[in-house]
Amino acid sequence: MTEARYAVGIDLGTTHCALSYVDLSSSEGEEVSQDLMPVPQLTAPGAVEELPLLPSFLYLPHPDEFAAGDLTLPWSSSPNMMLGQLARTVGARTPIRLVSSAKSWLCHPGVDRRAPILPPGAPEVEVARLSPYDASVHYLQHLRDAWNHLHPSDELAEQDVTVTVPASFDPAARELTAEAAQSVGFERLILLEEPQAALYSWIHESNGEWRNQVRVGDVILVIDLGGGTTDLSLIAVTEQDGSLELNRVAVGDHILLGGDNMDLALAHVVKSK
Repeated sequence: MTEARYAVGIDLGTTHCALSYVDLSSSEGEEVSQDLMPVPQLTAPGAVEELPLLPSFLYLPHPDEFAAGDLTLPWSSSPNMMLGQLARTVGARTPIRLVSSAKSWLCHPGVDRRAPILPPGAPEVEVARLSPYDASVHYLQHLRDAWNHLHPSDELAEQDVTVTVPASFDPAARELTAEAAQSVGFERLILLEEPQAALYSWIHESNGEWRNQVRVGDVILVIDLGGGTTDLSLIAVTEQDGSLELNRVAVGDHILLGGDNMDLALAHVVKSK
């Protein structure tokens, strides 16, 4: 296995996906240059734009809904589905064909996460449904193909890839996420809990000053209020051989309380009035 040139981080989010990276060949010591990759995606039929985020929406169009070439990306043509900005826009008009919040379904212990249950309530005869696992695979495939299109000499499968997951993901959801990543070629894979990633970012941005902001016995609460989930972690400040250490001591139960569910709750309140 060749040495990776890039360290790549993927946030496989409930409502948005993002990909950032560090060029290891140009980073020395404490000097780390991190970039956010703009993600090519359809924004209108036949129109591709590079946007900072990939909306986590997948649309399953009717065979006669779009003309030939309308759904073509720089690396492929898939008349059976679309992802990202256009999927969200079109799906708002035809929600029965829109897959959303796949990450919330992926962590739902009450459903078969490999079963074709999305979009929920869609007629099986008219709409080809997907499983939460399959949706995750498609999002990762899009990010992989977008990266390879923009970095043809350094394919993503050859880089060190970190995919973030909620701290409160159960073992099955973690395993399915890892399996989805490996299915698209990510063999050099690390799963990192999202609150821990936020803590690492805080430590990095402090330039070493975090040690002056905490003391032994403190407990740090990390709150990740995301698009579909609220993720909580408690980090204890301890001491080992005279040096401060940070140890995660607890995580919250998985609470499906995030952006999309708040929107839904507000919609019900407005409807009742």
